[in-house]
Amino acid sequence: MGRRGRVDKTFKAAAVAGLLAAGVFAVVPGQALAADAKPGLPSEMAGYSYLTGNVTSAPPGRAVALWQYGFGVEFMDFPQAVVLGASSDVYRRLDVAEGRHGAETQGDPGPMLLSPDGTKAAVGHYDIDPPDLAVVDLATGDVTTHPLPEGHSVIPLAWSPDSTRLAYGASTGPDNPYSGDPRWPVGSRLSVVDTTSGAVTKLPVTDYAAVAFAPIGTDVAVETPGSIRVLDATGAERRRLPLPAERHLAGPSAWSPDGRLLAITRPMTTCFDPADYVDPTGLVQDCDPSTDGLSFVDATGTGAAVPRPLKGDLSGTRDVLGWTSPTEVVVLDDLTAPTSPDFTDQKHWVTAVSVDGQQSRRLMSVPDDGNYGVGRFHLASALAPDLEVRPAGSADRGTWPTVVRIGAIAAALGLLVSYARSAWRGRQRARRRAAYRAARLAAADTVAGHPASAP
Repeated sequence: MGRRGRVDKTFKAAAVAGLLAAGVFAVVPGQALAADAKPGLPSEMAGYSYLTGNVTSAPPGRAVALWQYGFGVEFMDFPQAVVLGASSDVYRRLDVAEGRHGAETQGDPGPMLLSPDGTKAAVGHYDIDPPDLAVVDLATGDVTTHPLPEGHSVIPLAWSPDSTRLAYGASTGPDNPYSGDPRWPVGSRLSVVDTTSGAVTKLPVTDYAAVAFAPIGTDVAVETPGSIRVLDATGAERRRLPLPAERHLAGPSAWSPDGRLLAITRPMTTCFDPADYVDPTGLVQDCDPSTDGLSFVDATGTGAAVPRPLKGDLSGTRDVLGWTSPTEVVVLDDLTAPTSPDFTDQKHWVTAVSVDGQQSRRLMSVPDDGNYGVGRFHLASALAPDLEVRPAGSADRGTWPTVVRIGAIAAALGLLVSYARSAWRGRQRARRRAAYRAARLAAADTVAGHPASAP
């Protein structure tokens, strides 16, 4: 190959490297859900990946689920906040939540909550001064920050059904999700912020654990020690419902769509055989699979009959994710016990369960292999009645995260430099070999008594 050919080859390699670098930086848009499109879940959720792009770089459009992936307890296990698109297999990291964390979270994303319509996510902070609340638009990636009047931590607790108002807890000092009783994680003041106007309404409750908005109207159900208080928009108490011992309001989607039932559960328990499983929290007491699932209270306070408790192996012990109808709830089941023959499955299931316990439908499997565990899991509850299960497709992960892109660019530049140096050294070696051959020929001609030939 001539000198010109070698130079051309070098420039071609540089061009290829440049194109690769440009591809790394290219933004892959999310597949936003059209207003009239049917929301759905893939039959299997994609696994943990370092290559999932960020919401602010490549917005996914309306989301159907938000969860924490990973707990930072295994090698290369970095906690992520991940959203799943409602129309197709679009996965993005909620980078705003990952950025609003502190030493107290052990690397976990900040407190976060998906809106019922799946169009936005609220993100608080366990230790922030001055206090504010971030709301991320999942269609555009834009972030709106709402300053708040008081508090040193901000924890989103429940969205209103129309996804405009948000109940949050604010403490006078930092909160730590890994200290104290995990069932009472919030601070001293319960308030509601209107995310369209920024107006804040303080509610007269200072000892509480969970909140759920009524499906119609402005009432909120607030779990307090030994009871559930139903408050109106001003904070005035409408009624007080008894709460059985060791039971807790089953999260922000606990209220049935007809307003008749409130779901309660006993979280943070396990039905594993104590002989094979040691629970350092001591929450294994009186664990009975026949009663350790969801149960219900009469939300109207009129003494109306309620369904019997659901078995724990049917409904799990987590919060309700949503309701497909007044007679069917959506839950994320517990992992199979280590003593079970099915333990190797290492997966959760998003499951629809009838409130009478007679039927259940598995909607989506959720991988949880231990190294990359699934933590806080939220569903866009307003989409639950229309959810369709589709075959899982190839995951659209959007633009690579910045750290990965920088690493790829550095690798591409390193390869380019290495190739250029190799090409330059090759040319130098070729020139030296040519000069050496010319010198040998000249020396041979001189010894033979012939004049040296020109090289």
